[in-house]
Amino acid sequence: MVIAPRSGDTFVTMRKITGFAHTLIAALLLAAASTLADLIWALWIPEHRAVFGLIHGALLFMILGLVLGVLAARDRGIADSRRLPALAAGGELLAGLGGAATFYALFPFIGWAAMFVAWMGLWVLTAFLNRWIRSWGEGLGKTFGRGAAAALLSGGAFWAISGIWLGGSTRDPSYAVNFASWFAAFLPGFACLLLRPTTED
Repeated sequence: MVIAPRSGDTFVTMRKITGFAHTLIAALLLAAASTLADLIWALWIPEHRAVFGLIHGALLFMILGLVLGVLAARDRGIADSRRLPALAAGGELLAGLGGAATFYALFPFIGWAAMFVAWMGLWVLTAFLNRWIRSWGEGLGKTFGRGAAAALLSGGAFWAISGIWLGGSTRDPSYAVNFASWFAAFLPGFACLLLRPTTED
């Protein structure tokens, strides 16, 4: 006989996990930043050039790092609340630049699949940066597991929404659809990085 879980059990389980609010905030902010980037590409960039892609990758992940840094500084309650976000933003800027460069280096060989390789690799790097800025005591293997899960889940979501920029109407996009799509792509990645049991140090 299968016993269905009681609704109260679900809420008890959720109370044992922290990071829900940060996951939603981060996904919403990065969805907004990505949608703004879509607007800029549609209105002011007449043709794709590598330099624009490099700038895009660097700035987008700089924002991601800034968001993670601000959230981490708030959680840790450190006195120098500006230094941590700045370090996180700088680290992610370099990661985003490297990810974009990886895409352009691989594109001649594997085409648009290079975008997914770069995207998934960036989530693994971001997992280790997030571990560092939060001073979590978890092992490197667990951090890699977080990054790998984020890469796979967010990579799958990224593939699912790829129609908004791959073969879609990049000249006249639906920004509401783009925002919802980017939110869906970022949410599983941030969930893997930010959700954790409340009993963990």
